[in-house]
Amino acid sequence: MNAIEFVVAGDAGRAKATVVDALQSRKFKLTWSGEWDATAERGSKIANALAGALAQYFKVGVMVRSAPDGNGVIRLEKSSKGYMGGAVGAHRTTKNFDALSADLETTFGAAGVLVHVQRI
Repeated sequence: MNAIEFVVAGDAGRAKATVVDALQSRKFKLTWSGEWDATAERGSKIANALAGALAQYFKVGVMVRSAPDGNGVIRLEKSSKGYMGGAVGAHRTTKNFDALSADLETTFGAAGVLVHVQRI
């Protein structure tokens, strides 16, 4: 899986606030390239290059959109592959993305805002 979409109750503005809170609480730093598109990063690229799999760097693309029914859509795409950490780093990056996806699904579900999830 390289991407996941969460349809959440409320408009795109509420969806954006929901995903910002969720990612920042997990120590991601968000850099917005526009009002609705961002890159979320956790860890250090330099440490990952020097220490390989021992220092994990993780990056996801974030897109927030409106669904035709008026709900918000949050799309996360795996942006880093983990290849600097070799096979172990690549495997860990995939596991991190899968864990983040499952964690956000649980969080949004517990908050009562999750409408639908699609793994891509």
